[in-house]
Amino acid sequence: MAGPIHLEGTTLEGGGQLLRLATCLSALTSTPISITNIRGKRSGGGGLKAQHLTSVQWLGAASNARISGAGLKSKEITFTPGSRSTSGLEWRNGGEVHIKQSTPGSVNLVLQAVLPFMLFANLGSEDAEVDEEVRVKITGGTNVSNSPSCDYIEQVLSPMLSLVGIPPIETQVLSRGWSQGGARIGSVTYTLKPLRKPLPAFQLRDRGDIETVRATIIAPKNTEQQFRDELDVMFERREAEVFGGRDPNVDTTFEDSKHEKRYYLLLVATTTTGIRLGRDWLYDHGVRAGKTDTVISSIVRKVSDDLIEEVEHGGCVDEYMRDQLVVFQALAVGKSNVYGGKRKEVLVEPSLHAKTAHWVANEVINVYFDDDGGCKGLGFGADTEGSTELAIDENLREALKKLKITGD
Repeated sequence: MAGPIHLEGTTLEGGGQLLRLATCLSALTSTPISITNIRGKRSGGGGLKAQHLTSVQWLGAASNARISGAGLKSKEITFTPGSRSTSGLEWRNGGEVHIKQSTPGSVNLVLQAVLPFMLFANLGSEDAEVDEEVRVKITGGTNVSNSPSCDYIEQVLSPMLSLVGIPPIETQVLSRGWSQGGARIGSVTYTLKPLRKPLPAFQLRDRGDIETVRATIIAPKNTEQQFRDELDVMFERREAEVFGGRDPNVDTTFEDSKHEKRYYLLLVATTTTGIRLGRDWLYDHGVRAGKTDTVISSIVRKVSDDLIEEVEHGGCVDEYMRDQLVVFQALAVGKSNVYGGKRKEVLVEPSLHAKTAHWVANEVINVYFDDDGGCKGLGFGADTEGSTELAIDENLREALKKLKITGD
């Protein structure tokens, strides 16, 4: 047996995403990997934090993997999955999964690691036609700095995945968990359906016009009116930048954060083609008594500036959604394209997170992303459908075309 594929953990972004994506792809494809210098570009010495360890252990159990080196603050692991036929996937034909964390580590970064596995693991099994829901309850932080919130998952990630062929994912926040205003553990249940057939290639090229914007505010109750006023002024002043020539349509919701230091704002723009662009901020600066006016103004200004920047480039994904789609492009059958937009007639470069995801996918399952955001996927599960897409590689296909022979 060939040795594990080695991944250097300081490559590109050098954080936890490299670990999450690598172990997920490893578990799905039964590809042994080893990762050194895990989270080597993070402060505090790097290594596995609780939420990273939680993801690795769950994927290991689900794929019958032998794991060496996994522990808190570990900087090196070897992950060797068992065969998919022997995996312990009792939940995949409908059931409940409970992934517990004892800290407010982001539930949504755990979801990022396990979701592709849960969606694709049924493919190739004799039970692939079973159409049952899986309820995934994850405890930890629902609103955590530098991590996607459950609100972003519900309003942006799930609708965007539906556009590319993933069954709708429902979000139920049972209690909020925070990294701000004192650590607090919460929980959320995501309800999903594993794929019954391989994921076809998808095309996100036509963004359309901005039709609506939804503002989600979670903050101390006594700040509600000021938040609403600040947003009203911002949308009135910047209406053309957000909506172009269309009539403005803004829906604002407010939830009491029940803590004087917990402030969160999410703005989501929905287009005429169903594209969602979102930007948010869980305020992570100091909050001084009597200075809430400044805090609110800062939050509204930053999040609106970020959203308008996403609107202006004309792309079909926001910065964070672009790297979330990488794994689905990598596993789909055929070439998927995701238009990231242009600034001054130059294509918007993928973020460092997205470039890291591209690199991991190439190293682990040998798929390649081009400069235009395109990727010819592995076609995971397509071999069981009698697909010729996997049997004929791109170079041979081009050669056959020259001979006027198609490979379809």
